[in-house]
Amino acid sequence: MKKVFNYPSCLESESRMYQDVKGTLSLAGLPKTLLYKIILAISEGFTNALIHGNKYNREKSIQISITINKRLVIADIMDEGAGNIEILRSRKAPDLFQEGGRGVDLMESLADEIRFEKGQNDSGLKISMIFDRSKYISDDYSLSDMEDKMEFRKKDAGSTTVISMSGRLDLSNGGKLKEEIKNLLTSGKISIHLNLGEVEFVNSSGLGALVSMMKEIRIHRGRLTLSNLADYVQEIFDITQLSHIFEIYNSEEEALKSYSEITV
Repeated sequence: MKKVFNYPSCLESESRMYQDVKGTLSLAGLPKTLLYKIILAISEGFTNALIHGNKYNREKSIQISITINKRLVIADIMDEGAGNIEILRSRKAPDLFQEGGRGVDLMESLADEIRFEKGQNDSGLKISMIFDRSKYISDDYSLSDMEDKMEFRKKDAGSTTVISMSGRLDLSNGGKLKEEIKNLLTSGKISIHLNLGEVEFVNSSGLGALVSMMKEIRIHRGRLTLSNLADYVQEIFDITQLSHIFEIYNSEEEALKSYSEITV
């Protein structure tokens, strides 16, 4: 089976991309673990093409090709940008407090094989990722419908503001969360806890948004904590080593208790 999708280079295409990719992969009956990793890897390739390749130029398109057979899943992401492969090859590992620069590293950690090539007629960049289906035999992850809309539920717990989130934390929704945090800081609320229990998907853009928020909160001499990360979300924090700089708790109760212990 092979499916090919084309998208204009705009943020609105992100939502349609998720639904197309998830629908295609679901038809193949892939284990949820593998399905999640492929969607995440493709989202990183899509974001790279949108931002760095086509630079949000709506006149340029992003093509995603997915080939599925009994042994492999092959995903190709192609943009119409400058196709500067040397930039990718000479890249350095991002600083932990850097907001971007993790997408390619994530793709390399998720795929069994990855290649970077010039596109047709020596134009654009083609990222090819290969996933070995034989390595995944169990459905140990529970992946929901990956709803587009991110919802925020806020409450006050003493001097701490708790935000419970649901949905995808990606390029578009990361911006919405940053705006939410900015409004809290403007109103003088600087102790913030994020409950990620219903966040079903986080990519490098979402991670970058969290890093940006943490730095902004620290400028205001505040504190940010996280809790209730799903196993596959925790894994992304571990892969990127961001679990070393964020305060992550198993539960919201544990996180809130840590705030009261500091003030005693």
